[in-house]
Amino acid sequence: MPYYKVDQPGLYMYRIQATAEHMASTYTNYEYLGPDPDSTNKTEFSPKELYNSFTPDEILLAKVNSDPAIVAQAALLAEGRDVVINSTDAGYQSAIDRFEAAGVITADRAADYRQGIPLEV
Repeated sequence: MPYYKVDQPGLYMYRIQATAEHMASTYTNYEYLGPDPDSTNKTEFSPKELYNSFTPDEILLAKVNSDPAIVAQAALLAEGRDVVINSTDAGYQSAIDRFEAAGVITADRAADYRQGIPLEV
C-alpha cells in the first residue's frame, strides 16, 4: 500500500499509508510519496502493467480459455485503457479469483496477485 503526506489546515501527517481512494475521499491536500519500500507487490497499476506481468503461457491460457469472460478480461487488459487499478478493488480481486478458477494462474500466483502485481526481487 502506498504512502502519502497530508498537509492541510489543522492537520499535518508526514507519512500515512492508505489507498488512493481513501486519500481522495478524505483529504484535500496530500502528496503521493511512493510505494511501501518493503513491499514485494505493486498495489496501484495500469491494465497494461497487469497484462505485462503475466507470463506468456498465462496470457495464452487466458486468450484461448473456454470461459468467454476470461477471454474478454484478457482482451480488456491488452487494450491498455487509461485507468488505475488498485489491488484492493473488488473487481480486481474477482478477476484474480476467476483466473485461478479457470486454471490461467496457479493458486500460488493467485495468492501473490491478490496483494498486487508481483515485483521482481
